[in-house]
Amino acid sequence: MVSWSEGSSSSWDDDSMTNQLSTTIPYYEWSGIAHELSYRCMHLEPCLRQVAIQSTHIGRRFLACAKEKAKEKCCYLEWIDPEWSVAMQFCIGQLWSMHDKENDDRIRENLKLGEENRKMGEELRFFKHDFAKLVADKEEAINQLGSARLAIGDLKKEIEKKKLAHHYSTNLHEVLRAKAEKERDQLVLERDQMKEEKKKLECIIADMMKENNGYKDKVKKLKEICDEF
Repeated sequence: MVSWSEGSSSSWDDDSMTNQLSTTIPYYEWSGIAHELSYRCMHLEPCLRQVAIQSTHIGRRFLACAKEKAKEKCCYLEWIDPEWSVAMQFCIGQLWSMHDKENDDRIRENLKLGEENRKMGEELRFFKHDFAKLVADKEEAINQLGSARLAIGDLKKEIEKKKLAHHYSTNLHEVLRAKAEKERDQLVLERDQMKEEKKKLECIIADMMKENNGYKDKVKKLKEICDEF
């Protein structure tokens, strides 16, 4: 049997009976359904042993409705342990304040970290966007470089063709000029030969005119023919 402290209070005369504790801590020496106790909840059923871990009631044992579903539970609450002393409640309150402050600080830190993570995520997203743009620009530059190289290759081929054409034209011009010069030299040679022949013919005609005047008319015609050259 559980021994009750003199300062223990009942849920029927305690102002906190409507303030049923929702947060408890498991304790193997005070757990399970209290069948051996005479206390019954509003359902007239045995109560559940529990230990509070909330506010200044932390560590106090109590009895509550044993229904498993929250919506079926009644507001029955029977404290087994008396309230802590004023000094103890003050210390517990200070500890809870420290705990709440630490939680608030942790929440603020988490919010700060969350904001920093969000900013880092945005920066990372912008970086990925800029990096993707840089990669696209690089690929475009590589494509343009490839096109430029192809254009330069085509231009080189065209220049080579023009060089070959110019070289062929130059060779043809030189060949034609050499042929013209050869023909000119041949004509000059033939002209000189004709001049020599003409001189020889004039000498023959002169001799014939001296020897025989009868051939004068014929010689004259021959001379006229020679003069035409």
